[in-house]
Amino acid sequence: MRQYADGDAEAFDELFRRYESRAFSFFLKRTRSRERAEDLYQELFLRIHRGRDSYDPERPFTPWFFQIAHRLLVDDQRRAYRSHEVRLGDREIRSDRAGDRDEVADREQLGRILEGLSADERYILVASKVGGTGYPELAAQLGKSVDAVKKMASRALLRLRAAALPAAASVGPRSR
Repeated sequence: MRQYADGDAEAFDELFRRYESRAFSFFLKRTRSRERAEDLYQELFLRIHRGRDSYDPERPFTPWFFQIAHRLLVDDQRRAYRSHEVRLGDREIRSDRAGDRDEVADREQLGRILEGLSADERYILVASKVGGTGYPELAAQLGKSVDAVKKMASRALLRLRAAALPAAASVGPRSR
């Protein structure tokens, strides 16, 4: 790594040969997904390339390498959690058409309920609850204080719940 940091491009090829199988195995064991492991392993070597100037040659390379790999894995898991990513292999496929109709009805009902909110309230709810955007960022985008954004989100949620309860009561219990 010291040679690569000093500009020797062939040194990177040697690092890649030495560590590619270990890096891929590291990610494959933890993700149990070949595609994800490949993506992470490629990103790891890209980060090694980008971080060559920050490498401290006084420290051993392998712990530095796997620390980057570990952080990359944690970031990937956080992203997947926030986006509620579900691989199709993990889901049970249903062919229940009645359930599909119920799902469409639920979406239509949600759309009607959301229309009852102001544009800012809709934006705050969707961005914060679905998109995972924080209140400080939303406040900056909307030119409001963080407390004002929190209050708008709270009030909008209360209005959503109040609007959803009568609609749910009129539908009655569903059988699936």
